[in-house]
Amino acid sequence: MPVFSKIKRIDFLRGLLLALLVVLCFTSCFKDLTQLTVIYENNFDNYDQKGIIISTPNGIANDIRIKKFNDNPVLGMFNNTRIDLAVQNLPAHRAMTVSFDLYIHDKWVDDLWKLTYDGNDYVLYSFSNDPTVQQWYPNAINSGAKYPAKTDAYTINLPGACLLSTSPQGTTMYKIEQTFLHNNTSFDFSCSDAGSAYNIPCTRSWSIDNLKITMIKN
Repeated sequence: MPVFSKIKRIDFLRGLLLALLVVLCFTSCFKDLTQLTVIYENNFDNYDQKGIIISTPNGIANDIRIKKFNDNPVLGMFNNTRIDLAVQNLPAHRAMTVSFDLYIHDKWVDDLWKLTYDGNDYVLYSFSNDPTVQQWYPNAINSGAKYPAKTDAYTINLPGACLLSTSPQGTTMYKIEQTFLHNNTSFDFSCSDAGSAYNIPCTRSWSIDNLKITMIKN
């Protein structure tokens, strides 16, 4: 066989081998690629609570609790209230991410706010809008040191919702995001508050927006 033909044959075999290696690499890489699936999302713009149940000091609320704040619909404004959401029939997965905007309205003075997942308390925070009173956030309560009011806020330049409606810094907004191991076929999300001005939402309240729950699997 001529030398030129042998070289062409070797180049062809090298190219074929390289192509096979590329295919194998892509197959193995994509096999282990993390998959993110949004299983619940609500920006409340359509005034639809989408399965969220609201428990107030006066019992379960039957009316829609979506109101406009700063010209934007939010779920709120709550005081000593719990919201619950159950997502059922989940496929196999290994973790979950929960994210949302949390609005702390008006007169918070180291008052409590709690996240609960699947009936278990996940984290307990405290928040302050009063610059003379410290808060635990971004630490959980009794975990590390306290911080100045409004620490790690996404924005502090929002008016109050009621009592401090004339104050340009009466509301503080935080971006909350939590990722944790989870493999149950259902997921129960809950958050609530406790503290001063019991059942007086004009004095102290909270709201959420852009709630998203994402399932993570390989």
